Order: sequence, then C-alpha cells, then structure tokens
Amino acid sequence: MTREVIYKVLWVDDLNRDKNNKLTDFYEGWQLKAEKYNIELVPFDNWEEAEKSLRKDFDEYSAIILDANCKIHKEDTEQEEFITAVLPSLTNIFGEKRSLLPWYILSAGTMTNFGKIVNGARYQHSKHEEDWGEMLYLKDVREGGNAPEKLFENIVRVAKDMAMNVVLFRHHDTFCYLGQDKLIDARARKYMLRMLSALHYPEENIKYEYEANPLRKILEYLFRSARKQGLLSPYCFDKEDHVNLTYSSLYLKGATINLKDKENGMEGAIRWGNKKDCVFPDNVANIVRGILVYANVDSHTYEIEDAPYLVDENSKDLFFGYVLQLCYVIKWYGEFVEEHPDVKENQRKQSVRNIKGTRMKVEMGDIIDNKYLIMRDGSTYYCGRYKLDSSITIKSGQVVIEEAIANDGEDKAKYPYIATKVRQL
Repeated sequence: MTREVIYKVLWVDDLNRDKNNKLTDFYEGWQLKAEKYNIELVPFDNWEEAEKSLRKDFDEYSAIILDANCKIHKEDTEQEEFITAVLPSLTNIFGEKRSLLPWYILSAGTMTNFGKIVNGARYQHSKHEEDWGEMLYLKDVREGGNAPEKLFENIVRVAKDMAMNVVLFRHHDTFCYLGQDKLIDARARKYMLRMLSALHYPEENIKYEYEANPLRKILEYLFRSARKQGLLSPYCFDKEDHVNLTYSSLYLKGATINLKDKENGMEGAIRWGNKKDCVFPDNVANIVRGILVYANVDSHTYEIEDAPYLVDENSKDLFFGYVLQLCYVIKWYGEFVEEHPDVKENQRKQSVRNIKGTRMKVEMGDIIDNKYLIMRDGSTYYCGRYKLDSSITIKSGQVVIEEAIANDGEDKAKYPYIATKVRQL
C-alpha cells in the first residue's frame, strides 16, 4: 500500500454555489489542482463557519488559505476588511490551542486597498516566514513564486515537518481505516491521532488529558463498525444501542454466548459461524481483552462525561503500549474486512442456536397472528417474531426453526430474527 498522507487545508474564499447549494466548477477546478499535491481543500465561503470548523477540528488541518475579499458572517457580502478581521481571531485560536498552523493569502489581487491589506497581514506573517515561506499567492499567475502551484508545494513542504503529519505517515497502515467515509468512525481517528502524537512527540503534548477513556472509545467504534459489516451480532448491543463490550469481544473471538430474550420469547445462544470459526484469532482477542481490562471505565460513545480522562505519569508507558497494540488490532480488523466484504454473507454466519419454543403450525395463507405463518407478496414468510430466509421453501404442516440469525434490517423491531434453517415435521 502506498504510504501517502492527505493534507487537509482550510480554504476560505468567495465560493459560488448553485441552486442546490452545491459548489460550482470553480471549486472543483481548484480541488483537482490541489489533489496533485495530496491536498484536500475544505471550502467555506465565510469566516463564521470556517472558524467553527477550525476550532472543532484544529488537529486535522495542515494549513489555512484565505481570500483577501470574503464574507465574515454567512449572511454578509464580501468585505475588503476580511483579512483584517480574521487575523485577530486566528491569533486567539492559536493561543487557545497552544499551537500554530501556517496561513496564506490566495487572491486575485483586484481590490482597491489590496496593497495596504497585504502589507498589514505581512507584518504578522513575517515572524514565521522563514519556516512557512511566502505569504501571498495570486490566482491568475501561471508561473513563478506567486503561482498557486507554488503555494501547494509550500504547504506540503511545511506540513511534512509537522508532528501530526509525521504521525500520519508513520502509522499510515492504521489511519487508512479511520476517518470520514472509511471503515471506522472519524471520531476514532481523532483519538488515535492525539494518542500517537503524544507518544512520538511528548514535548508537544505535556498533559495527557482526554475527554474520556480513548482506548475504550476506539474499541466501541470498532465494534460498531463490525456490526455494520455484518461481523457482530446486534444482540451485542442493548435496546438503547449501547455496546456490550464483553459480549462483543467474546463473540468476535468465536465464543458462544448464552442469552435470554424474554420480550421476544426466545432463549438460545449466539455465536459467529461454526465451532472453529472466529473473527479475532487468539492474539488479537487477547490484546482486546487486555485493553478492556486496563480501560475498565464506565464510559460510552453516546454519553457526555464531565470529568476528563487523565493518563497517570507513572502508567504512561503501559498506556502507550496498549495504544501501539490497538494499532495492530485496527490493521488486522481492516484487512479481515477487506477479505470478507460481503455484508449479507457475513450476516449469514450470525448464528442463533439451541432455540427453545419455536415449533409452530404452518397455515398457508395470509393469517396475521403471532402463532401462525404469514405469507406476504407470495414470496416472504413470517411466523411470530421470525422472518424466514428467502431461500427456505415450506409446506403446510408443522415446522421447527432450528437455526436463526438476528435481523438487523428495517423490519427488525417487528421481526427480530431470520430463520435460516427449518425442519419440516
């Protein structure tokens, strides 16, 4: 796998949108130019919304590009005072975050007071110019030091030395599975980025403080991903969608879990596949178990914790040891999903066995009753809380449902189970 880092850059410009609020070809053209340098432009047409994103996802960005004539608030029109208003805000954010991001001006340069505005901004930029490079780039310049391509080259040069991007490069085979539209939720990516940055650059992360237990959080996001991939039974989650970490880790290692579903009148056992099947082999399962024992704190991804999670100085080596082991787990899980991409096929291995109380009378016809079979649309059959798999054919008489899987579809509230093996009596 190619070890490439994608550099996210906050870009504030007077971008036009069509009637569907979609960015026009103007942005698409600039993004194509940026992609040649592995740069992802994150566009905003006003500072109000851009500032919110910067504060929220500060660690995600490698640089900031500002137009000289743009909107401060989303209801405004473009203002020549834009740069003058934005720079104090940037200074405040840098102070709050105790970190800097290189910023640049990319403009057409057609404003009446353009020279005066640029000179004022350059005074503030000059103290970092030796490290960040030239501040001003012009949109219509095709070649030379002020061309947009030179800006992109400069951003990449500076970003390669930033601690965050060094971490992303060193652990590319982990982060390729974390993030927006990737296998595991983007929030897990933020936790991993922060922990690995603290590991590799402790001088820039003196205080090891997190909103909640980050090791546990990442495992929760991994388990939620496993459910979406059909690898983890919905019965490892409660009715409020809370993750049962113990059930999840045991299920993925191939253990059989006994459960009673009183509400749906079912008593049985769930497991992944047959007796020797598993998602997690022993080494991965043991790492996950060790992390859960270490991180045994009552926190969940859906809750807001008042108290931060602090890593004790005396136990930081143990903590960061588990961080590296978690990298291994994520890589292993990602490769497993790549080898087993068929969600429906994965769901077929979510066995519910040793089911009690499932013998039922079969009456062919449209009888809507929890005791009898229902035929609908001439193809799909239901019986009580069970939906029969489409591959099953039945005759009038009596049947015993011998195996089933949890139904994770849209009709799961009414039919929590899908019968996968039926014996005709």
